[in-house]
Amino acid sequence: MSWMGTKWAAASTASKFTIGAATAVTVAVASVGIATAVSGGADVATVVRVIDGDTFDAVVEGREERVRLLNVDTPETKHPEKAVQCLGPEASNYLEELLTEGAEVTLHYDVEKTDRYGRTLAGVYLEDSLVNADIAAAGLGVAVLYEPNDRFYDEVLEAQQSAEAAGTGLYDPAIGCTLPGQLGQMEQLADELPAEDPTSLAAAATAVTGAAATVATVKTVGTAVRKALRMSEHAVSKVFSGAALTAYTTKVAAAESAVMSRQDALREIQSELKAVEEARIAEEERIAEEKRIAEEKRIAEEKRKAEEARKAEEARKAEEARQAEEARQAAEAAAAAEAERRERERQQPAPAPAPAPQPQPKPDTSSGGGAYPGYTGPRCYAPGGQSWKPC
Repeated sequence: MSWMGTKWAAASTASKFTIGAATAVTVAVASVGIATAVSGGADVATVVRVIDGDTFDAVVEGREERVRLLNVDTPETKHPEKAVQCLGPEASNYLEELLTEGAEVTLHYDVEKTDRYGRTLAGVYLEDSLVNADIAAAGLGVAVLYEPNDRFYDEVLEAQQSAEAAGTGLYDPAIGCTLPGQLGQMEQLADELPAEDPTSLAAAATAVTGAAATVATVKTVGTAVRKALRMSEHAVSKVFSGAALTAYTTKVAAAESAVMSRQDALREIQSELKAVEEARIAEEERIAEEKRIAEEKRIAEEKRKAEEARKAEEARKAEEARQAEEARQAAEAAAAAEAERRERERQQPAPAPAPAPQPQPKPDTSSGGGAYPGYTGPRCYAPGGQSWKPC
């Protein structure tokens, strides 16, 4: 006997409804489309097949009926308008393991025995164990209340709370599709963002890109979680309620806020590093421009000096050429003058032979040189050689 079966056995006499095979109460419920309802009552049934986590077919008093477990809801697997939900297949498998084909179970009824789909509503006992509660205790179902049927609600809710405390099934954070698992994924993604600030622009760009992807994933998960919590018609949305729901949604919002805040911080760091990098590049460009200008000035100065040197060399060569030309012209003039002189000399008649020297009269010592007493220099004689005078 499970702990739920023991609880049921101990509390059966104090139940809101007395269980008895012949006890039935007819209630007018035309407003909800059900003609009759029963209070209490029980039937033995034989399991034919399991449909999903909270529904199975069984033979009751020789007639096959579809039985819906009261006060428990499991994730969908065969809903015509919904995808298979988290742990829906596991819930179906769990019920199949409990209610094998041919197993005998006892169906206990509440105020309304059937729902609008014609399914039999019951608390199902396998031996002394309340299957409705066993599914919730496994974390594969949650307590639901569709009044006036509330006979098994408290037991199922207690089993659900036990699963929540144990972190089982729909409360297992290690299972990715569960709400705790999705919250854990969000928090893990937040934790995986780089805690240390990047120190280079490339590292910052990588970090911002990664943060953007993380934010997108976290937002997607958060949107899915909030959507699941709003869809009140299935089990997943009932995993949390009241204060627990508020606390859970707060954690989801906090995880989203954490990644977005870190993304904003990384973007700010990227912006700062970009400004520093742009300033560095601008400084390098300024220095390079100054070097370029200085190099242009140096080249221009070298060209100026080279041009001056070229002009000086040309002037020197021109001066040398001028002097050479002057020397050439002077030489030509001298040669021409010499040639002209020689030509003149050639054209002049030969000089007459010098006359024979006249005998020199002896100096008249007696008279002391005649008119030129004492003169002993050259004498120029008059024709005939009779008289002379100093030459």
